[in-house]
Amino acid sequence: MPSSLTVLLIEDDFLIRTCLAEFLLDNGLTVREADHCAEARAIIAAEPKLDALVADMTLPDGDGMTLIHPARERWPDLPVIYISGHGDMRRNETSGDPARDRFISKPYTLASILEALVDMTSVASD
Repeated sequence: MPSSLTVLLIEDDFLIRTCLAEFLLDNGLTVREADHCAEARAIIAAEPKLDALVADMTLPDGDGMTLIHPARERWPDLPVIYISGHGDMRRNETSGDPARDRFISKPYTLASILEALVDMTSVASD
């Protein structure tokens, strides 16, 4: 896994976000963290490069899917993993391309997020 991958992790649950961020950091990724939409928008606007985005679907000040639009304006092929405890009922609002959009339901294993990131970013860089 290239250590230069930068991932934006948007998750309002502190324990889930912290555990996943630590796991990704331990596996060589650079992680930017946000716990709500406003903070994520600021990171998206300021960050020079993102390689992937992991977004919780339900956030205190909005919905993780709305963050994808400004991120993909900057990085059109940005891989996005949507995480949710409520299933993937909004799948029809995505590209439908598993190299660009994946849904992973809670509870998930930390390794499943890493595996999806590795798979999606290696496809994007091919």
